[in-house]
Amino acid sequence: MNFIPISMAILLLMVSPAFAQGPQTPSCGNFDIPRDTKIAGQLFTRGTYKINTIGISCEKVMGKYGLIDQFLAQDEQTPLPKPWKYLSEAVGAPKFAADVGVGFRMEKNSDSSGSSRTNG
Repeated sequence: MNFIPISMAILLLMVSPAFAQGPQTPSCGNFDIPRDTKIAGQLFTRGTYKINTIGISCEKVMGKYGLIDQFLAQDEQTPLPKPWKYLSEAVGAPKFAADVGVGFRMEKNSDSSGSSRTNG
């Protein structure tokens, strides 16, 4: 009888790339935040952020009038437009989601002076 013990199946799921933490697609590029600001109560210090998306185009997130611009234009205490949420319990770079499998993350990679920040 061919079967995989449950402990082996769990291990395979844990190391599967589909379940790996972090972005699964290439970065959309960088987005500059010119001054310290808050989005949904979360502080984003001025600098350059690498943007990764899942289930949504880079253009919708970073383009002219994209989600990041919309979020930055809001008062810092204004809730995000529905259905968007800031994922406060997410591990790693700040993440925003509209639904399961639809969202983006903003990982700071340098300060405003252009010096590199070591990540990981």
